[in-house]
Amino acid sequence: MSSISKCLSLRVPADVIYRSLKDTRLEQLFPEFFTGVTRRLTATNKANSELQFTTTTYDSQIHINEIFRLKVLQSNSTEIIYMTRTNIANDPVVESIIYTHIANILYALLMLETGYVNGLMERHNLK
Repeated sequence: MSSISKCLSLRVPADVIYRSLKDTRLEQLFPEFFTGVTRRLTATNKANSELQFTTTTYDSQIHINEIFRLKVLQSNSTEIIYMTRTNIANDPVVESIIYTHIANILYALLMLETGYVNGLMERHNLK
């Protein structure tokens, strides 16, 4: 099983990150982008500190296990340790899919931080 780990610090509270990772509105609003892909939370989730997902494709050929560990650094800062494992190793096509998936997750987390910080700054400027 191939494994990749990334670490990221965001200026966002852990509970906001936790809720955003659990959000399923994209899958509900745009099911055509998730055809053949199933993403499930596993039973070992710990509120505001750890989330685990299992994602499978079409005929269950590709399994992606993801673990997000959240560690509060300061009042509004969180360290995220993101670990990904897949059942297929040494396949350049699958590795490309996995790397793209990881990049999309990290990009979404960075956009969450951007929106959160901009919202705080806008609220502060309104006062």
